[in-house]
Amino acid sequence: MPLTRPVPRRPTPLSGPPVVLPTWLDHLAERWWAASPRARLAVTLLATIALLAAALGHAAATPYGPPTTVLVATRDLAPGDPLSAADLRRRTIPRDLVPDGALGRAEGVLAAALPAGAIATDRHLGDGGVVANLPAGRVAVAVAAERLPTLTAGMRADLIGADHDGRATVLGRDAVVWAVEVDTVWFAVDAGDAVAVTGAAAIGSLAVVVLPP
Repeated sequence: MPLTRPVPRRPTPLSGPPVVLPTWLDHLAERWWAASPRARLAVTLLATIALLAAALGHAAATPYGPPTTVLVATRDLAPGDPLSAADLRRRTIPRDLVPDGALGRAEGVLAAALPAGAIATDRHLGDGGVVANLPAGRVAVAVAAERLPTLTAGMRADLIGADHDGRATVLGRDAVVWAVEVDTVWFAVDAGDAVAVTGAAAIGSLAVVVLPP
């Protein structure tokens, strides 16, 4: 009878000697399987929570700054619509992506359209510009900057007028430098003082006494 040779067996991924684990890993595996099911479940849950916290922290740490809350329109708003809490909702975006003048609360009347999902800013409001947020009872008066010392927004001052005889009169007490433009300084003054201050500024007889902060 012809002799038949045994067919050599092809090696498989599981063939060969068993994998030898590092000693520390082998001990860890033994302790893991020796622990109770409840202990293994607790360790698994803690590890999962730690991984989720790390993932959320990495997502929050964007190159555009930390998360910042803004107000966005819940629906399309037209000019003339008064803003209410129902018109805006809070949304979190990176700080560096927040536009200048983003609103912190829902108040005012729109002067420009605000599409749904857009961030609400003071540029959308009808009371924007230099008169935005003026305190009640105060108005803004423009004075030519060339007739004034160097001033910055936020300074407080008494506004003084002089008559033809050189006598000085306080026209506006505790006025606030509200805005400084290229050639104009805007003062927030009491409404009752606005006419006198404007008249003195028009004839060049207005002086400023800067008050301490």
